[in-house]
Amino acid sequence: MRRYPIVLFWFLFAVPLLTQAQSDYAPGHFGIKAGPALTRTSVSGITPNIPKNKIDYQFGAMYQLRLNRFVLQPEVLYAVKGGTFQVIRLGSTNRETTRNNYNYVSVPLLIGWIPTPGIILQAGPEFSYALNTPRTNGPGSRNDLGIVVGAHYDFLDMLEKFSLQVRYIHGLNDVSGNPLATFRNQALQASIVYNFYRMKKK
Repeated sequence: MRRYPIVLFWFLFAVPLLTQAQSDYAPGHFGIKAGPALTRTSVSGITPNIPKNKIDYQFGAMYQLRLNRFVLQPEVLYAVKGGTFQVIRLGSTNRETTRNNYNYVSVPLLIGWIPTPGIILQAGPEFSYALNTPRTNGPGSRNDLGIVVGAHYDFLDMLEKFSLQVRYIHGLNDVSGNPLATFRNQALQASIVYNFYRMKKK
């Protein structure tokens, strides 16, 4: 709960930007996105689990509002995280591999800055709710709060309605449900975005 005042400060910072530039620019636009993710669960504490990377996926929708050189971008995503674990059993040298499937509905709330046309640097919190807890290979906790940092690139010419997003998500919450160990989500995501741009009124 100590981290939620940070999120509140984030949006108190964003509101003045919104009120300052809203009259000068046309409304934003919606987009749909999908792509792969390289996921992993960082581990600390007493556990036989050795974390490894896994290829997962994510897809969803976003809304992007440009305010001068700043951008507000909320999203709603279905995202699979968790990576894999190699487990060493007592009295054995063999390693068993467990594929974790942490299925989340995630809501990133991002603020971006445009250093040059076509590129947006972004950061913000991501709130996630697990759909498969407490099932086998699912997370031990339903709620996860993460920090997102990444970049958004708009293609030009014939691909002008498409964008590329690359971002890293670092989980802050313990999602293990294990009193002896701490598991935190980590993910590197890449997405292709199709933008539904609205024509400006003449």
